[in-house]
Amino acid sequence: MHNTIPLTMTTRPRADESRTVAIAGANGMVGHHLVEALQASGYRVIALVREPSAHHFPSAVEIRRWQASDPVAPVDGAHAVVNLVGDPIFAKPWSRARKQELTQTRLLATRSLVEGIRKIGGEGCTFISSTAVEYAGDTGDRQVDEKVAPGTGGFLAELAQVWEAEAQRVRETGARLVLLRQSLVLGREGGTLAGLLPVYRSGFGGTLGPGGQWFSWIHIDDAARLILHALDQETITGPFISASPNPVTSREFAKIFAHTLHRPRLFPMSRGMMKLLWGERADLFLDSHRTVPQVALSTGFQFRFPTLSEALSDLLGPGPVQQSRAAALEGR
Repeated sequence: MHNTIPLTMTTRPRADESRTVAIAGANGMVGHHLVEALQASGYRVIALVREPSAHHFPSAVEIRRWQASDPVAPVDGAHAVVNLVGDPIFAKPWSRARKQELTQTRLLATRSLVEGIRKIGGEGCTFISSTAVEYAGDTGDRQVDEKVAPGTGGFLAELAQVWEAEAQRVRETGARLVLLRQSLVLGREGGTLAGLLPVYRSGFGGTLGPGGQWFSWIHIDDAARLILHALDQETITGPFISASPNPVTSREFAKIFAHTLHRPRLFPMSRGMMKLLWGERADLFLDSHRTVPQVALSTGFQFRFPTLSEALSDLLGPGPVQQSRAAALEGR
């Protein structure tokens, strides 16, 4: 379960242009952008959702009812399956029951999708399964890429590692597996950006924690495009980091955020205060993740928003960032 997953190269015949992608978690922030990117590239999309009537997708999207606890996901007709399922990490305190819930949702969903692929026959199929850069644990100032060894200690590292271990079972079917190690996603629809925005707009935003820890992040559009890149580049297999090539320190993040909004950077939040407010969840912002998407760069991916300044300028431009209590500080 804790072995490093090697990056290997395979050669597969390209499927025809009528390829179909099934997305679990298509109703989420990344999922919505991925649906748009896939359709713009000529893919047919199947959205797997718990309540079909509760979500609005373009008319060309086929909607199928599915939930994580289903033994076998309905992925018939799909050439690729993308797993973006996972309850929000930051939304509730990490009690023992909450940790179990966060883990079980991810494991059950992944298991169901793997069994769905097994049912249709995995040879020639691609499975892109979401995980997290926290797989490596707190890496301090060390710059790491997809070859990093699994980290030790901490709930987030353990969660990412068991999540990846469950996804690896798809290899038994002959499917190509891509482990999407997701960083902090910045988008207008919610998440961390929406949670921090009111604080910084009021002029009270400041550095989170000591300031020297590294944040790996990615613009929502690049996050969706990276998944499309992994689908198209059939030599990509194994760990695949979804992050900008330019991580920033917590101090730099606060400075750029405040500057983009033309606000002062005030009231830094100490480690002790963060622990008091959020408990163990503060590790999301206190642990250091200086990750570089080496596989994406080596396979020719071009980031539209490679720097935090460019990303925030785009996201914080005209038009409100949507905010909801459920989405605020979601972590992913």
